[in-house]
Amino acid sequence: MGILEAPAPLFSWLDAQMEGLLPPWGRLVAWGALAALVSMGLYRALSAQGRIARGKRELARARRELDGYDGELGGAWPLIRHLLRTAFGQVGRVGGPAVAASLPLLSLLIWLSTAYGYAYPPAGTEPELRPRPAELEARWREARRNGTEEHAAPRVVVADGEGRVVAEVALREPVPILHKWRWWNALVGNPAGYLPDEAAVERVELELPRQEVLPLGPSWARGWELSFFLALIAASVALKVLFRIE
Repeated sequence: MGILEAPAPLFSWLDAQMEGLLPPWGRLVAWGALAALVSMGLYRALSAQGRIARGKRELARARRELDGYDGELGGAWPLIRHLLRTAFGQVGRVGGPAVAASLPLLSLLIWLSTAYGYAYPPAGTEPELRPRPAELEARWREARRNGTEEHAAPRVVVADGEGRVVAEVALREPVPILHKWRWWNALVGNPAGYLPDEAAVERVELELPRQEVLPLGPSWARGWELSFFLALIAASVALKVLFRIE
């Protein structure tokens, strides 16, 4: 688990509480509204709203002065410098709080992409597996209990051309790619697990079925993204207008 995934257990618990009350698309709408409330609330609390408002007025005034100038180019340079200085100052006032306020949203997006992104294939079916290098062979082994052998999750088995197993990984979550651990996984982990560092295989791509939360519409609109982002944008705009957030 990466640093940005630390809130994942809390997200899973909250989602489980809503499961009996709302359908998947309803839970995504609720997540979008909650994400907007937290992000906009954090931004408002962390940012200097008065200074930002004054900066907006100063920036508009600097633009009007430059637009209204009708002299030589040399005389315009002080106006241009003032406009740029005002604009960069406004970016500095807004940028830090905006980045800080976006971190909870980023953590939620990472969790949503796993919880609502893909699903395991139906029992008795095998997804297409594409190992890299391509000369290796990847096989799907379903989760099952057979005598003394017990797999709590399906497994991906990679073998070389002579049938020797070079890697075997339990797919703990339905994620469409397996790879070796990289430094950025300290921030964002792969919930499916990792290939061994010493293995001859670099990655395995899996054609897993996507979850659909809406029964109608084109395929691209049935996933979690549309329901969540529409709710996020609508709630963010409403909060900005209602509380006059700069």
